[in-house]
Amino acid sequence: MGQRERMNCATNDWEAAPWDASDEIADRQLRGFRERSAKAVRWTAVRDLPSHERDLFWKISPDVVYFAEHDGEQLLLLQLAWHGFPDPPEWGLASRAIGGEATRWSEWGYFAHLPEAWVVPEPPSPT
Repeated sequence: MGQRERMNCATNDWEAAPWDASDEIADRQLRGFRERSAKAVRWTAVRDLPSHERDLFWKISPDVVYFAEHDGEQLLLLQLAWHGFPDPPEWGLASRAIGGEATRWSEWGYFAHLPEAWVVPEPPSPT
């Protein structure tokens, strides 16, 4: 499926970032997402980090909810406040090399379902 079909599909489980990315960018992001989604990543809730670390992630995006380091990468898992067609799917993924604080985060698109290989803590129950 090309990017034009992906961005105009209400039942899409994965979407490029940005939604109107070229086929080349979207295909690269989808390959990167599939590669990372097959790994057994153990995520940490950002809310459980010390405040100085938590604030660094929330400066990147208020949607960052989980962080992990795996296979030489730092990974961010975003949970979008606004999601579902016509908005992107609920989850987003970004990564950069460990120690690459001056490096931009690479985006791997948005997706509707968390990969089965990932270990993600349960969200807190509403009070």
